[in-house]
Amino acid sequence: MSSTSSLWYAWDQYEQMAIFRRQELKGLSNQLLPRYFTAFFARGPARARPAPDDRLLLRGHRALLLRRPRAREGTGLSLAISHLAWAPAILPSVKAIEKDAKEKNVTQLDAWLRLHVWRSLTVDLGAWACCIIATVKLLA
Repeated sequence: MSSTSSLWYAWDQYEQMAIFRRQELKGLSNQLLPRYFTAFFARGPARARPAPDDRLLLRGHRALLLRRPRAREGTGLSLAISHLAWAPAILPSVKAIEKDAKEKNVTQLDAWLRLHVWRSLTVDLGAWACCIIATVKLLA
């Protein structure tokens, strides 16, 4: 569930941010992006923590948690955690926009979105695939 949510959220983020890249909005986007990013990323960490339902689900399936994890489960977990490893590459663009890079805000957004797409297609999609395969194998 978490991998699916992460992948879905990544797609939504891309769709929402790509609007700022439209040529006819570039001037306005350069003005709005610093305030938007500051508000947007201020809310992010609270949404990223596990939901109460996730913790209940984990407690309810103790038998699954107690057994020895298989390679695909470990790989999925490693990929999901490595989502955070992209932060050092992404943070400079985010910080530049938040501090208002003036006419370069859209350029910084482009840099952020390129890394965002690569992160989504590698670690997020990989984690999701591993989790789906592990679930199907477990239920089979």
